[in-house]
Amino acid sequence: MSAPAFYTELRALRLERVLDASVELITEEGWDRLSITKVAQRSGVPRQSLHKEVGTKAELGRAVVDREVERFLARVQEGVAAHPDSLEDGIAAAARHALDHGRENAVLAAVLRPGHDHGLLELVAVHPDVVLGNAVQALGAQLGAAAPEAMVDTVVRLVLSHLLQPTVEVDQAVDRVRHVVRGFA
Repeated sequence: MSAPAFYTELRALRLERVLDASVELITEEGWDRLSITKVAQRSGVPRQSLHKEVGTKAELGRAVVDREVERFLARVQEGVAAHPDSLEDGIAAAARHALDHGRENAVLAAVLRPGHDHGLLELVAVHPDVVLGNAVQALGAQLGAAAPEAMVDTVVRLVLSHLLQPTVEVDQAVDRVRHVVRGFA
């Protein structure tokens, strides 16, 4: 019975190594210079196994983005959970977590760096299911009936816009999120 669990754990560990190596390479060289061969060399996973595990470069990009979104959403959910008695405070904390994490995130910085290849930016910003859909669904599920769907969608869009094109400091962005939440109350 432990054999299938062992192989599942081994596969998950191998995928983490591949994704870690991919993030390092994207951060150092950019998305356009990333190759399956470089990821295989950096991760120590044979190229054939890597192709079998993640497929094409585009599929590898999607796996990197999916993992980053998962980490991002975990921080957002922590913010909401820290304030169970106040919807406004919970969403503000979630927004702060998201903005702080986004500004520290090496993948996002590499995607937004001038001169990058548009493939990864398109995946993050153009395909709504990748980031926006996942964020709206996760936050909506956590808040439940306490938050109207339109408010959740608006807040997520506002936070993402501050991540992708920051024009104010985090504190000001969080104040704007609070204002939106109050408007829906």
